Amino acid sequence: MSRARIVRTGIAASVLGVALILAGTSYLAWRLVLQHTAERLETLVRLASQRADETFAQAASALRELNRSPLPPCSVEGIEEMRLVAIDTLAVKAVGYVEEEVFVCSSWGLTDRGIQRWPAEFRTREGLGVSVNVPPFVAPAKPMLSLQDAAFNLLIDPEHFLETSLAPGVSLALGTPTGQWLGKPAAGFAQVLTRIHGEPQTALRDGYIYTRVAHGNWQTVAAVSREEMLHDLWRELLMLAPLGLLLAGLWCWAVERRVSASLSPLAVLTRAVANGEFSAFYQPILDLRDGRCIGAEALVRWRRQDGSVVMPDRFLPLAETSGLIEPITSQVIATVCRELGETLASGQLQHVSINLSARDIASAAYLPHLTRERQRVGIAAQAIWLEVTESSLLSIDAAHRTLAQSREAGHPIALDDFGTGYSSLQYLRRLPLDLLKIDRSFVQSLSAGTPCPVTDHTIAMARQLELLMVAEGIETDEQLQYLRQRGVQYGQGWLFGKAMPLDEFLAYIAGQTWLAAS
Repeated sequence: MSRARIVRTGIAASVLGVALILAGTSYLAWRLVLQHTAERLETLVRLASQRADETFAQAASALRELNRSPLPPCSVEGIEEMRLVAIDTLAVKAVGYVEEEVFVCSSWGLTDRGIQRWPAEFRTREGLGVSVNVPPFVAPAKPMLSLQDAAFNLLIDPEHFLETSLAPGVSLALGTPTGQWLGKPAAGFAQVLTRIHGEPQTALRDGYIYTRVAHGNWQTVAAVSREEMLHDLWRELLMLAPLGLLLAGLWCWAVERRVSASLSPLAVLTRAVANGEFSAFYQPILDLRDGRCIGAEALVRWRRQDGSVVMPDRFLPLAETSGLIEPITSQVIATVCRELGETLASGQLQHVSINLSARDIASAAYLPHLTRERQRVGIAAQAIWLEVTESSLLSIDAAHRTLAQSREAGHPIALDDFGTGYSSLQYLRRLPLDLLKIDRSFVQSLSAGTPCPVTDHTIAMARQLELLMVAEGIETDEQLQYLRQRGVQYGQGWLFGKAMPLDEFLAYIAGQTWLAAS
């Protein structure tokens, strides 16, 4: 994944995360509003139900007292008794007495208008007749509730059931089980009341959230409009805003950390390994005696997905310290066997050398992989040289075991950068070596006719130990002649060719573009 794509993904993740957090905060606020509203409605509706039950109980008690009274109902004493009942019973607004279904007197006195008693719309469990929303029999007024027992009738103001000081913004309604409601609810609330019969006790309907409780002969409904809930929602959002901002900030911080980690050199290198972006360039190795290209050193290259090539000095140190060098070595081995398998198997090229790191040598995990890959394409073991450097030999004993196994498998072992470390002679004595590579720092100081004691001493040791020699970094004809005169067998350097991709290297072999002077 490219840097730009990682950044774009990070920005998208930040925006999406913040949006989800804000949406989650809003949803939480809405759920809290619903929960708090439902709890408030539950409390209020039960208070209203309790108030209604107490009111009906008082009214029923008053009716029973009137029926037990020995006073003539429409006598002066009887009317006074009815007036006292209306005064003493808070919910009762008037008391009337009926003969032959016509009101003849009330707590207001005798009547002469021939007002018919209202038929009972239903009877309570106690046998009391109930008429809902009836006109008063004494004076024009708002509809009342009529409660009947024998010849006596009580008129009760419906608003008495619905009064509560604990219900700001709440609509209350009291009704019969069949859905007849006392009083005149507000238009929007009245529409809700017509539709909730038989529905759940708590629900959201037509812009209201309501709670309905059945009790005795009645049902009470408390509801809050959506507008009121939106006001509550804003309050909840303001309370939850610090939490939402904190979570959004933490999310953005986490995304930024993740993006930074994804853009770190180690993360980029890890993705490159996972994507198999490592391949090999090949630098020719020539036989200095006749100028023929007889081999090549496979040098690892990181070819990014955008086509750019990264040199090894920019990623190998990190790969070695992070442990990614082993899978990189595996990719190089697979690439070399795949690309040069036919050339090596046919003998057109005698060998190719592959560099090993300290971790490769410590684990020896490369050897089974190398064996599988070379056998798959038919490459002989001696056609693949294994190069180790002094800096990669952290433990001579461990290196000896690993290199001995590789040598027993048929791979020649070359010691690279000889003479640049502190233990060169010890390595020569104790390691199973076949080749010695003379470091470029020594080669570049050579000139024809001028002896170089260090190089000459190295060549002499190699001869004494019967090791083949490969000189690195040959750039001038003078250096070539110096090495050739002292019997160095092989050489590589810019004089012959730089490291090149496969196509150029195969063309180089086919054309033999460099020939040494005879």
